[in-house]
This record gives sequence, structure tokens and C-alpha cells, in this order.
Amino acid sequence: MLFPTFDFLLFIIPVLLLSWAFSHAPAVRIPLLIAASYFFYMGGPKTDPLPAPWYFAGLLVLSTFLDYIASSRIHALSGDLESDDPEVVKRATRRRNAWLGLSLVGNLGLLGYFKYTNFLFSAFADIAGAFGLEVVVPHLKLILPVGISFYTFQTLSYTIDVWRRRLTPEPSFSKFALFVVFFPQLVAGPIVRASELLPQFHRRPQLSADNLTYGLFRIFKGLCKKVILGDWIAASFTDAVFAGPSTYTSLEILLALYAFTLQLYADFAGYSDIAIGIGKMLGYELPENFDRPYQARTLGEFWRRWHMTLSTWLRDYLFFPLGGSRGAPGRTYFNIWLTMFLVGMWHGASWNFVIYSNIHALAMVYNRWNRLRRRGPLTPARLALWAAGLGVFAGIVYLFGIHVIGLPDVSAQLMAGSGLLLFALVSWLPESGTPLNTALHVLLTFHFTVLSRVFFRADDLEVSRQMIAGILAFDGRGLRDGLLTPWMWLVFIGGLAYHFTPRRWVDELGYAIWRRLPGVLLGIMFAALCLGLMKLMSGAPKAFIYFQF
Repeated sequence: MLFPTFDFLLFIIPVLLLSWAFSHAPAVRIPLLIAASYFFYMGGPKTDPLPAPWYFAGLLVLSTFLDYIASSRIHALSGDLESDDPEVVKRATRRRNAWLGLSLVGNLGLLGYFKYTNFLFSAFADIAGAFGLEVVVPHLKLILPVGISFYTFQTLSYTIDVWRRRLTPEPSFSKFALFVVFFPQLVAGPIVRASELLPQFHRRPQLSADNLTYGLFRIFKGLCKKVILGDWIAASFTDAVFAGPSTYTSLEILLALYAFTLQLYADFAGYSDIAIGIGKMLGYELPENFDRPYQARTLGEFWRRWHMTLSTWLRDYLFFPLGGSRGAPGRTYFNIWLTMFLVGMWHGASWNFVIYSNIHALAMVYNRWNRLRRRGPLTPARLALWAAGLGVFAGIVYLFGIHVIGLPDVSAQLMAGSGLLLFALVSWLPESGTPLNTALHVLLTFHFTVLSRVFFRADDLEVSRQMIAGILAFDGRGLRDGLLTPWMWLVFIGGLAYHFTPRRWVDELGYAIWRRLPGVLLGIMFAALCLGLMKLMSGAPKAFIYFQF
């Protein structure tokens, strides 16, 4: 079920009323929310892309039972770890690890099967073809279950925390089941830790006027982001350019990348706003997932602001267990690369995402090196070393453009030169200093994000090649008449400007104004918004982009 639909309105009103009516009776409220969550997962209109069949909810049931049983058995064996008998400790450790392994294999196995099987088959065929071997591989007709990437990580964090002895298993199966399927954040996050959400299910939810007001504020803001800045931009401009980039000018393709960057943020951040708002109206707190990411000064800061619950999950459950930054520099750089590579590959399974993942992973490695390196005057020896390094970098980018993307020679040279200029400028800029320095850092980080999104959005490498070649053509033909209407320009420019405003302008000052608005006016505003949504979504409703991940 999608948030910005009439179906969801008919769903959420009775759920809210019943949840408030039984706020004092968890024996009724918890099963009610579980049933509502499964209905939310299985119900709703057909979308583009098509949703998974309703019976995929069985995977949720399987994941729930698997992690509930595994964590219970892990905890039951924890007492033996304190035994004075080494054999008892060894046996308990082995069994606890086996239960953890079962949870990891079960959850990640399902995720890998549905999400990566066809890509691994095709990748094997592509690699074999590169060596002159023709291999025929099967292509399975798999539909990615909605939300599997989110609830898999959520349940895994619970079992891992129990295994680490940082969390006591939830004794109530119904409360644990609600933790797994809590509908506001089930299909597209935020990814919630058990330590954040489960304790709230043991308390009576605070259903207050302030919670309702704040929840409505977040929902209103999220709907505006999702439908106006997300769906409308996609339907009116971005999707058409990515569907046939060879028919558009350099400027039009570049603008489509800016538009997609705004669309992607508005779509996902809008979903998170709505989820947090609905959770608040039900009396539960969900973690923030975005913090003005395009205002980041460095790529590391960007990933600390973008999809924060995923970034912190991989930090706590992958980067730190690998050793984090405590080991030798080479091991630290490898840990950073692997973590960021998996962040990128979490988003999709294709060669495009392999490239996207490595671009961001290697940029994060460089980001750390550039932050820690010793800065000083450019002596002749250092200048020669920098010249050699920049030459190698430009050569790698050129060969990548020729042999991986398949660009014409001139386009590959232009891409190498542009990458070299960006790399040199970021390296030369002081790490901090004047407001102008900060603005340049933000501008460069933002544009790195925009340009790398070619591989994120394009359907395949051929579309990526056409997009990059089209931008580098510098054809000077400008925009064709009527491609972007005045209203679209207003939304496009206004959306980007909104993102670069200080957060307190909206989250504090905007909310302060919202709280003072009369209820009648709020009702009129929501009615007007609903009318606008009906106009903008005259066709089939469009699924959230992250439903596909």
C-alpha cells in the first residue's frame, strides 16, 4: 500500500482510532497493529513497478520466526559462557555461533536469492565472454519482495545484538512480530534497531495533541516532497530523458541529472517524513533518516546525512567488526572500501551499481587519505609526485571511459580531464576555513553526487554511456521550447533552494507556525493537498523508488 493514495487514507483512519481506543490494552493494541501491518504490506493498488504478490508476506513470517527462535536459543546458551569448564564454554560458543549462522544464512540467503541471483548469472556470462568463452546462463523470473532489504537488516541487527550480549531477547512473540512488521517503516525504512523500538511497545503510547500536530506536520511535508518534488519531476521530465538520452541535448541531459538528484532525495526523504509522522501519531518514535545531505562538505559527511539508519547499521555491524580504523592504514582503507561498496550494492544488482559502489567507495578512501595527509609547501619532489599521481588518475579514468563504458575517444578524454580537475581542486582546497571555502566544498561534493547518479538511475551501461557522452558532447543547443514549463522550473529551482536552507527554518520555525494555525485552516490545507495529489497522480500511482531496494 502506498502512502499518498486514497486507499491508505481509508486504512489509516480506523487504525489510528482503534489504536488510540486500545492504547491502555496492549493485549488488543499489539495484535491490531500486527494485523494492520500485514494488511498494509499485502494491500493497495497496482503500481509501477508492479508490487510483489501478496503471498510474499510469508517471507516476513519466516524471518520473524527464524530470528525469534535463533535469538532465544543464543540467549539460552549465554549462561554457559560463564562456566569454569572450558569444554562447556567451547560447546556453548559453537552452538551460539551456529544459531547466528542460521539467522545470517536464512536472512541474507533470501535477500541474495531474490536480489542478486540473476545479476550473478549475467555477471558470470559477461566475465566468461571477456575471456572468449560463450556461456548460456538461466534468467529466473524473480520479483523482488517489497521491503526485503529493510526488514532483513532490521531483524539481523536484533539477532546480532543478542549474540553480542548487548540485548536481552524479547519474551513476547507478539511484540517482536510487531517490531519486524511495524507498517510505517516496513517497506522503505527507516531501519529501526530493536533497542529503539521494542521498549516503546512495553509502554503505553503517548497520544497527545502535540504528537498529532507534529505527526500531521511531518506527513504534510513528506507528501509535498514525494508527490510534487518526486513524482511530478519524474513524470514530467526525468523519466523521459533517461528513457532516450540520445535524443536530448547536453544541457537537457545535465538538467535531468540535477532533477533526478532532487527527485531521489524528495522521494526517499518524503517517505521517511511520512513514516515518522505516522509513527508519531500512533505514539511511537522512529529515528531520523535524512539531515540535509546535499549540504555536506565531504562525501563522508554526505553518507552520515543520507539514509542515516543504513549508514549507521553498516558502520556498527560491518565496519566496526572488521576492525574499523583501529588497525594499519591499509586495513582501514580496505574496511572503508568494503563497507561503502556494500552500501552501494545494497541499492541494486547490476554492473551500473558495481561502478556506482566503487566510485563512492574509492572516493571515501580518498576522502580519509586527503583528511589525514600531511600538508605542506609544494617542493619540487612533492610536485613531481603529485604530477605523477594525477597522471595515473587521469589515465585510469580515460581507460575506464574507453573500455568499461564504451565512450568515444574524445568523450573519454574530456571525462578524464574533468575528473582530473575535480580531483586536483578538492585536494588543493584547505580542509576548512572561510565561508567561501565551505561553499566550494559543498558545491564540489554536491556535483560529485549528482554526476555519479548517472549509474544509479540509468537502466544499464548503454544508457549510462549515452548520458555521459551526451553531456560531454557540449553541443550548445540549449533547451527546446516547452520541455520545462514555468511551473516545472518553479518546482525544480524551489526544491533545490529549499534543500539548501538551514534546517531550523523548516523544522523549528516552520513547525512553530504550523502549531499556531487553526484546525480549520489545517483541514483546508490538507484538502487542497489531496486535490493536488489527485491531479498530479491522474495515472497509476508511482511506487517509492526505494521499494525496489
